[in-house]
Amino acid sequence: MKKSLFAVAALSAIAGAAQAQSSVTVYGILDVGYVGSNQTAVGAQATGASNSVQNAVKKTTISQFGQSAEQTSRLGFKGNEDLGGGTSAFFTVELGLTPQNPSLSGTTASTATSASISTSTTGINGDAGGTAIDNRQSFVGLKKNGIGQAAFGRQYTPVFMLGAVTDPGANNNMAGNLTYVNAGGDANAGFGNTVAYTNRASNAMTIASDKFAGFSVNGMYAMNNQNVTTQTSGATVSGGNTNWGGWGIGGDFTWQKLYIGAAYQSFKYVLSNPNAVTAADVNFAAVTSTYSLTPTANSATNLSDKQTLVGATYDFGILKAYAQWVGRKVNQGDTISTALPAGVQFNRNAQQIGVRSYITPAIEGWASVGNGKYRGADTATGAATTVNMTGYQLGANYYLSKRTNLYAIYGSNQSSGASAGVAGSGSSLNSYALGMRHTF
Repeated sequence: MKKSLFAVAALSAIAGAAQAQSSVTVYGILDVGYVGSNQTAVGAQATGASNSVQNAVKKTTISQFGQSAEQTSRLGFKGNEDLGGGTSAFFTVELGLTPQNPSLSGTTASTATSASISTSTTGINGDAGGTAIDNRQSFVGLKKNGIGQAAFGRQYTPVFMLGAVTDPGANNNMAGNLTYVNAGGDANAGFGNTVAYTNRASNAMTIASDKFAGFSVNGMYAMNNQNVTTQTSGATVSGGNTNWGGWGIGGDFTWQKLYIGAAYQSFKYVLSNPNAVTAADVNFAAVTSTYSLTPTANSATNLSDKQTLVGATYDFGILKAYAQWVGRKVNQGDTISTALPAGVQFNRNAQQIGVRSYITPAIEGWASVGNGKYRGADTATGAATTVNMTGYQLGANYYLSKRTNLYAIYGSNQSSGASAGVAGSGSSLNSYALGMRHTF
């Protein structure tokens, strides 16, 4: 009996020592309030119609008590364990929340500012995970003080991480931001969910260095490859490769009040067995509709997606200035139709400047303005199409405490085409929100 009690006491002491060297933090964001928007989406002109024929126009107005206008609601767990010698292990599990819905996570929220849930299996989807639980992030890694860290799992991409720190609107989910673009809207007009770049990559390994003389670098390699061969009586009857992968690199430099960075990432999806392709296999929702890259069934697929972002900030003391440029090129490697032969490329670029400042210790405001261009091809005719776009955003926070604030945000996008009959030309999106955000 005494030996048993002694053993239990010894095990308790060991467990206590282990717990003292590690920590787990529960954190989250709940963002709710009034969300409204109005959108005018201009469709493509009917084939063979003259320029005097009016394009189809769809108008949508939304008014509701919604969510995640300023920041996407989430619940996360992160931990760190000291392994000794300046080495530590860490993990993060972060789930997206939809507090306005009966399902708290993993469903599409019915708001004008929510990200869509993709059913893609490639891992390239830009925001949501598309499962019963929205997996925003989940990874584990090792860190060595003075060198850097490495991690495996579903993680933010290099372009997203740089964009988050150089965006005056802090990557909110409202219209008016053309370099982030996570506020619904018409993809034909160059603004819609995940249009600008890929936010997260599944099946990813990342590395990041510590700061050295103001410099730091980071990288990402993502891979999800599959080869299938089916044989009957020794004869190969079907098979093929389903390969998705990508890589990225980023770097930044901090000098006194100046911060500047650049990031590049490239993704590729190749499926060698045409009979296995479905529209859900490739998640390029950002460039679908009239400028479509989603293949039809039984079409071979070979798509590449290259994304670049350059950003900078400068803190003047009374305000902080921001500047960004983002570019994206998606290349179609296979023939989808007669109108869309191999080699068709879809390009999008946008730039933005803005400021952010504390007007009083409790009141913070920001403003941004930007423009850009979207170039693609009509899926029916193959004709080159160009849409120009502009946007601006105004926002303010009133902090009731360090963790709770009220906010007001208004954003607007407008588009115009280079020629009559182009889908998206004349489209517009305005969104506005009054809400409350609490972090914990």
